[in-house]
Amino acid sequence: MKTFILSSLALAVATLLPGGVTALPHGKRQSENGFVKINEDGTGFTRNHENYMIRGANYWQGINLGADEAWGGDRERMERELKQLADMGVNNVRIMAASEGPDDQPYRMRPSLMYKPGEYREPIFEGLDYLLDAIDRNGMTAVMTMNNFWHWSGGFSQYVAWVTGNQTIPYPNIADDWDTFTTYAAQFYNDSEIAPQAQEIFKNHIKTVITRKNTVNGRVYGEDPAIMSWQLANEPQDGPATWFAEIGSYMKELAPNHLVSAGLESKNDHFDYLRAHDNEFIDYSTCHLWVENRGVYDPADESTFKPSIEYGLEFLEKTSTWAKELGKPHILEEFGMARDAFLKPDNLTFKYDPETPTAHKDEFYGTLFNQIVDYAKEGKMSGSNFWAYGGEGRSTDYPTKYGMVWLGDPPHEPRGWYSVYDKDTTVQVISDYNANLEKLQ
Repeated sequence: MKTFILSSLALAVATLLPGGVTALPHGKRQSENGFVKINEDGTGFTRNHENYMIRGANYWQGINLGADEAWGGDRERMERELKQLADMGVNNVRIMAASEGPDDQPYRMRPSLMYKPGEYREPIFEGLDYLLDAIDRNGMTAVMTMNNFWHWSGGFSQYVAWVTGNQTIPYPNIADDWDTFTTYAAQFYNDSEIAPQAQEIFKNHIKTVITRKNTVNGRVYGEDPAIMSWQLANEPQDGPATWFAEIGSYMKELAPNHLVSAGLESKNDHFDYLRAHDNEFIDYSTCHLWVENRGVYDPADESTFKPSIEYGLEFLEKTSTWAKELGKPHILEEFGMARDAFLKPDNLTFKYDPETPTAHKDEFYGTLFNQIVDYAKEGKMSGSNFWAYGGEGRSTDYPTKYGMVWLGDPPHEPRGWYSVYDKDTTVQVISDYNANLEKLQ
């Protein structure tokens, strides 16, 4: 990563932010260098007329960590963790810029940002303000995820519940029935009676966020170069092509200097991929790689590791080829692997224990990283965001008064499943990769 040289005066005078958080002197506001753009040949990104490789992390919980302590936040921890990421060479974080109530629902981020349609908790919005300002001070950019197909932030299913007036959501965790939940949540854009009102609420949310003025630094979100892109949603499933184009166009209208992305897993066929990405408003392509969730990897069975490596490499080859044919940059936006459960296969909690080693994860990450660097040299990929940084948190932490343990694992998943902690050996693997990718800039 680049070293930033500050004057002795700047080092001596630390900026004290509201709430007692001191601005760390290690980075400078990179947003002075301008907005992230697509390069001339359409295969990558630029910032300040220089190549910009995405050396990224998922840090979805930052919005809540940035809130005041009375609202379950921990700004000092957030500052330290962003500094840790910057020291690893991370220059981009994918975050949530949305969460929906009511907060008596299970499997949710709490407190939520929008507890009723159009009604917001200002302390959580201020958490997002603090987060964005800290991202900028650490020389990073943000991907702003504006909705979620899944229920851990409220997401599409909560929009459906609001429109129908029926809060009985078929949560998949209860019955282990993901198909029923997927059909329910997809009414957000697939049901002619529900979708119009759901989209109106969603567009109002988009406008509220993009036009917000940051209470920490005074910037309007839609004019802040620290924001790289607005993302329609996390992992939209089987969405209509018209929806991707309509919402992408609306975001572009409100924030013309920012990029827009779909947030797609790209796990299905080429038709599904093109349905999301093949329009003028979606600037770049994304894919998500989950070998355990897709039944390829069993962390308790060492024999499944090699097939998982092969699956991952084939997935990158397939999706990067699609992106190359489409003429858009491509990012591996999510990927992860559990800890080494095969060391104690009869212990069902071992893979969630923060003391369990991560040899398989480290090799999996390293192999994917090597492939991404090679593809970046060919103009087939532009980086990645690992899932997800748990930082100083641990699965054994005591919950906040809102029942939250802020890790890289969302509230609907077992704590410690995919989190990367600050003391994990995986941190060095990520740092080495980021250094290699930075050489291509």
